[in-house]
Amino acid sequence: MAKHHDTGYKELFSHPELVQQLMEGFAPPEIAALMDFATLKNHSGNYITPLFEERFEDVVWSVEVHWRGITERLFLYLLIEFQSRVDPSMPLRMLHYVACFYQHLIKTKVEPGHRP
Repeated sequence: MAKHHDTGYKELFSHPELVQQLMEGFAPPEIAALMDFATLKNHSGNYITPLFEERFEDVVWSVEVHWRGITERLFLYLLIEFQSRVDPSMPLRMLHYVACFYQHLIKTKVEPGHRP
């Protein structure tokens, strides 16, 4: 179940302008400069894990990246977790979130050229 803080950030980053500002503010400038923010596409949603548990996905966007004469659409998976105390299992939880997203890509047969 989404927590109050998680819901707020998901709402904020449901807007392409704020995703662009996030990437320009946190990604190295040379990486952000490769992204064509006019091509941002929202892929966020709820997914079912292999054990049939509903997984409320974090914010997922794709964006076209232009580099050395090549254009590819890449995924931006925004994983932000608010914690009230240290959780020693956090690295494992993050791994699980990303693995569920990869499973979703396989299940939905993402087109060639789309790389997470």
